[in-house]
Amino acid sequence: MSRAFVREPDAETPPEPLAEIPLPPPPNPVTRHGLALIEAMVADLEERLARAPPEELAELAELRRRLRYWTARRATAQLTAPPADPEEVGFGSRVTLAWPGRGEVSLEIVGEDESDPPAGKVSWRAPTAAVLIGNGKGDSVDAPIGGETRPLRILAVDNRG
Repeated sequence: MSRAFVREPDAETPPEPLAEIPLPPPPNPVTRHGLALIEAMVADLEERLARAPPEELAELAELRRRLRYWTARRATAQLTAPPADPEEVGFGSRVTLAWPGRGEVSLEIVGEDESDPPAGKVSWRAPTAAVLIGNGKGDSVDAPIGGETRPLRILAVDNRG
């Protein structure tokens, strides 16, 4: 084919529009720490966007996309306190469990954006958290974990938030 019919890309051709980051369905409960993390993310992205070189179109597009996501998460965040009952497991609770094969394990039930399972922070939507919520100290639950059902016993609940 003749080079006369091949269009060279323009140096200033904007990048293809990025797909939006999917937002989880409502509600969006957050702990105080989770809200602080969202606020810090928004501030960081705003700062990075202000410093980004105007010719870096792809970087700007990605920063704007991420800022839209975190701004939406901040707008829908509902600061949620742990249960008033000191022995009831709920959102924001730190729960100590007797976990067969692992001994005592502590989990904190948090919002989706704060979730970090290796650090012991599980989303309130996670199957393990879902079966714990509403139970209390001394209760046993059957939790779906890794394709199996495991019996967990609630040893302690800390709702100090």
